Amino acid sequence: MSIKQPQIPDFRKVAEEVLKDVPKDVSERARAFFMASFIKEGFTDASFIPWPKRKDSQTHKILSKSLTLRNSIKIDRADLKRIEISAGNGIPYAAIHNNGGTISVAVTDKMRKYFWFMFKKTGNAYWKNAALTKKTRFIIHIPKRQFIGNSYTLMQNVDQWMVANIIKAEKTLKF
Repeated sequence: MSIKQPQIPDFRKVAEEVLKDVPKDVSERARAFFMASFIKEGFTDASFIPWPKRKDSQTHKILSKSLTLRNSIKIDRADLKRIEISAGNGIPYAAIHNNGGTISVAVTDKMRKYFWFMFKKTGNAYWKNAALTKKTRFIIHIPKRQFIGNSYTLMQNVDQWMVANIIKAEKTLKF
């Protein structure tokens, strides 16, 4: 009479199977998480931080008129050692919108022509005053409207997803 030895699972193979798609899946989840900031008009760290409202009365979502900034969110690197998501490469205004700050803009003849055009179109005294200003530079404060960065919520979501994948892989083991 021989006793059948239990078959020991190949844990290394199971681990490799679980980890093979992790960088790709996590990087895609992170990219989608950051792109959602433009839909929700705010950034989610430990809690949701809504973006400051705009001062004008335009109807489109904040930072979403051309979608250039949102579409600049890219996966730069995705491997088991590191995942990097970037935004705004080649877009000079990306950092100031994400971090907030103050900029100084020179008043040009082209700007003055635009101000006169807008005054004639709308009749709004704001545009006339802008066209007639003696200033050579405008100091503009841009509020922080963070759309990418470290996020506690994102890390929690990734952790939960990883645990669920490990549990799913464990259920496939046969002893």
